[in-house]
Amino acid sequence: MKNYFKATSENIPIAVECLRNSNLIAHSTDTLPGLAADATNDKAIDKIIKLKKRPGPYSIVISSLDDIEKYAIVNKKQIDKINKILPGKFTVLLKNNNKNNLSKLCLGGSDLIGFRIPEHQFTNELVSEFKKPIITTSLNVTTHDSITDLKTASIDFKDLVIFDDKIKRVSKGSTILDFSSNELIIIRHGDESYIK
Repeated sequence: MKNYFKATSENIPIAVECLRNSNLIAHSTDTLPGLAADATNDKAIDKIIKLKKRPGPYSIVISSLDDIEKYAIVNKKQIDKINKILPGKFTVLLKNNNKNNLSKLCLGGSDLIGFRIPEHQFTNELVSEFKKPIITTSLNVTTHDSITDLKTASIDFKDLVIFDDKIKRVSKGSTILDFSSNELIIIRHGDESYIK
C-alpha cells in the first residue's frame, strides 16, 4: 500500500480505514505533525507507546466542544473560557469523568484528559468522520526532536501511513492549560499565548 498521501478531504476515508484497523497514521496539524491512533483502542495505543518509548498520558482530539462533556467533568464557566480558545493551538486539561470508553493506555494513570480541537481542516474532518476521539501526539521518539517534515518521516517510519498538507510550520507545539481546578495553570507555553 502507498504510504504517503496529501492531507485532503478526498483522502479522509483512507485515514479512517487505517485507524479502524488499529493502525497508526502521521498527519499534519496546526502545530507539529501528529502521530495518531484511535484513543479507545489498546492495540493501537500500544503501538504508539512502543514507537515513542513512553507510556501515556496522551491528549485526544475531539470534533467539537460538545464532546468534552462525554469525557470530562466540566462546568459552564470552564466551557465559556475554553470556547474562546478552541479551535486553536491549545491543549485543555480537565478531570476525567470516568464515564467514557477511552483506553487506560491513553490515560496513562492520570485523572486528567488533554483535549485538542486544532485549527486544521484535515484533522477536524478526520475526527468527525472517524466518530471517535483520536490521540495525536508529536511524531518522535521521546527525548528526540519532533519530526517537522512528513516527507522525511515517510522514509524513517516506513510502516506509517502519512497525510501531509506540505505546509512547513515552525512550532513549539500547543500551549497546555490546566482547567481542572479553580485556578487555571499554564503547564507549557506553546505556539499561542493565553491571556487570563
